[in-house]
Amino acid sequence: MPCRRTGFAILLLAAALAGPARAAEAPTKDVKGARDSPIVSRFSGAVIVGYRQQDYAALTLPLGPSAHDQKSRFALSRTVEGRVTSIAYAIPQGKSALEVFRSYERALAAAGFRVAYACGVDTCGGYDFAASLADPVNRAMGDDLFNLRIDLLDATNGNVQSLTARLDRPEGGIDVSLLVSQDDGRQPGVLLQVVEGRPMQAGQVVVDARAMGEGLASAGHVALDGIQFETDSAVLKPESDATLAQMAAFLTQDAKRQVAIVGHTDTVGVLEHNLALSQARAAAVAKALTARFGIAPARLQARGLGPYAPVAGNATEAGRARNRRVELVER
Repeated sequence: MPCRRTGFAILLLAAALAGPARAAEAPTKDVKGARDSPIVSRFSGAVIVGYRQQDYAALTLPLGPSAHDQKSRFALSRTVEGRVTSIAYAIPQGKSALEVFRSYERALAAAGFRVAYACGVDTCGGYDFAASLADPVNRAMGDDLFNLRIDLLDATNGNVQSLTARLDRPEGGIDVSLLVSQDDGRQPGVLLQVVEGRPMQAGQVVVDARAMGEGLASAGHVALDGIQFETDSAVLKPESDATLAQMAAFLTQDAKRQVAIVGHTDTVGVLEHNLALSQARAAAVAKALTARFGIAPARLQARGLGPYAPVAGNATEAGRARNRRVELVER
């Protein structure tokens, strides 16, 4: 059984550089600020010619060949979110696209990745597929190597191979998109994109008093992203103070309004514990409003619904993060 390793680079067992790379084809050193992904390493002797990392972004992964239309890039795809690292490599002269592709394919399989989609020279869709996958990230990378990356990644001869693979981990899944391309008379090019699934940092947006009133008026409830707790606890984090102050301002402006403060959790863990935790968190918010801001306890009703009112699926960490929330509800 292959050894599964996560959190460490996957070492690609490739042959040594067969001959010197032509200076006219690609730089001999990585572009400034670039580095390999800690999840998947480079092919031996490769040079990074494009690099981009986004702390939280969405990436469309191909699950089918090129769509050959204006509405969608691929016949089938799915979108994942998390930390996105995109790296374009120039592979040493003398190597074939097939050798590079098989090396990545074997290394990913040995690390426990499951291939969701793979295509080859006759099945990807050739230049159209390569351009659909590589051009958006190439434009985002910018810089004076733009045209070089087009030459490396958008093979006009159809020599394009790709795979989409995933590794599920308790701390969040990892998705990999790999494109290997080689035009006639050129060294191979690789576009490696790694998405480390994780929830978006919460508490970055504070709902102000006016927005709370509008939310209650239009929907009868409003989610309070700024209310944050210690892990598996009803202890409010200091980051919650700004949202608590806005809640108090809203309730002070409308002194007759009564509201329910409702706690929600995801489905991870024991149901009874989640129900109790959601109740304790709602009560902690109500207590803070009373003790810190003088809001009358009779105006506040604390309730915990645990996992019973999700706003997203619980199959992914991103969905579970959305479900862990506190809402202000009209009474």
